[in-house]
Amino acid sequence: MNRIAAFTLSLLLAAVALQGQSVTELKNQLKRAGTKSERMQLSYQIAELQLERSPAEAASYAYQASELAVQLGEKRMASDALYLSGEALYRRRKYAEAKARFTDAWHTSRNYGHRETALLAAEKLKDIAKVSRDMGEALKWSEEMINYLKENTGRSTSSGTALRRLEAELEDLKVENRQLYEQLAGATGTSDILETSYRQQIQQVQAENQEALIQRDSQVEITQRMADSIAREKTRLMQTLRKEQLLDSLFKAQSALELQAHKAEIANAKLAQQESEQMRNALIMLSSFILVIAGLFYLRYLAKRRTANQLAQKNRIIEEEQKKSDELLLNILPPAIASELKTKKKVAAQQYDQATVMFVDITGFTQLSEQLSPEDLVAELDHCFTNFDRIIGQYRIEKIKTVGDAYICASGLSDKNASPSDMVKAALQIQDFLLAKKATHLSMGLPFFEARVGIHTGPVVAGVVGEKKFAYDIWGDTVNIAARMEQACEAGRVNVSEDTYWQAKYEFEWEPRGKVAAKNKGMLDMYYVTSVKEGVAY
Repeated sequence: MNRIAAFTLSLLLAAVALQGQSVTELKNQLKRAGTKSERMQLSYQIAELQLERSPAEAASYAYQASELAVQLGEKRMASDALYLSGEALYRRRKYAEAKARFTDAWHTSRNYGHRETALLAAEKLKDIAKVSRDMGEALKWSEEMINYLKENTGRSTSSGTALRRLEAELEDLKVENRQLYEQLAGATGTSDILETSYRQQIQQVQAENQEALIQRDSQVEITQRMADSIAREKTRLMQTLRKEQLLDSLFKAQSALELQAHKAEIANAKLAQQESEQMRNALIMLSSFILVIAGLFYLRYLAKRRTANQLAQKNRIIEEEQKKSDELLLNILPPAIASELKTKKKVAAQQYDQATVMFVDITGFTQLSEQLSPEDLVAELDHCFTNFDRIIGQYRIEKIKTVGDAYICASGLSDKNASPSDMVKAALQIQDFLLAKKATHLSMGLPFFEARVGIHTGPVVAGVVGEKKFAYDIWGDTVNIAARMEQACEAGRVNVSEDTYWQAKYEFEWEPRGKVAAKNKGMLDMYYVTSVKEGVAY
């Protein structure tokens, strides 16, 4: 049995060590993470691992993951991370902070239809209310859970069972609340109990006072005996005073001899002091000389350091200017093309066999320009294009150019990201962004933007044109077909070609359109993307 217990303990210690090593490795990966998506996933994993060992750290990392999820539009991760942060705070018994996190998780998951997380958050809010003895708050969250299940569940047995369980729990809470009020209202007889306790305390204090009086009388008697003893000792000392006077004469003679010896010691000490002062003065002069030499060397060091700082500052200025120049070049050209241009001073055209091109065109732009001032129109268009840049950046898609109200981008070029699925996901996120912006503008009675999106996959030629103002562009029939996909699309939808459909068909829900006439291309098969399939990351 002892061997089995020792083996079990060693396994537990090894598991804890492996978990600590895993957390350390994840933290190191988090420091090296280059994208918000990676930092979000790593922060959530660390929070999960630290939930048992360090709830405080788990709460911090989970909340960091929720903020990154909101920035990236990861709705499921946002609600799950908020719930995990609240769970960590709940385990630390920080109920006020945990209540705030669970409330955010409730609203977020409820708004986006994450039923399991919403119900878990409401359950935790009810538990916090119970711990705080706020039965009214607990009743409120039980009713919220029941109403939410009634609104979001069908007639399945599992949902019905959960609903009946919550209704029964609600009735239990109501009964518990009524009993509590009845107990408080029916509390009587308190004054009699207090009076009895008060009499007992008085009797106890009287007994203690009586004991203190007895102890004081005993101490007085002891003090009197000590005074009598001191008087007897004083009489004895007076009798021996004459003997001590004789001894005192001898003591004075001895003191005179000691005084002469002490004067001799003082004279020797003064002589030693003079010699010490002379040595000290010599040391002071030597120290002053050393300090002067050291000061000269320090001034020389400061001059060299000042010169080095000036050179370092100039180098930093040069590096900053070089960095600005590189960033400006990277805003115009892809990284690989920019590197080739700086090295060779020229860029050769490249053929890419598997590129995916997307056209995004704002509909009704002319009518909107009549309703908005030029400044507001440009500001709205800049806001949209800036968010388009952010969305495609998540999937390593290269922005090619903007032409008026049209936005053109492509993947599968210099960075070899040739996944049409990433382009389709980016297109859906762009339409989600415009749909949310449309809802906001409609609520304020303002005009809004809608867009058509067209996507096609095929070969393209990419290169840099111009000498003074560089422009990176793509050419080929793939670009023309992508433009036809956008022209044949309805506002607010994403239209893809047959080539793109076959390479991304298993990750999305589709609406086949059949053959549709395209300018100068005849009849082409087209498909509308309706949504991402369940279980696919988005």
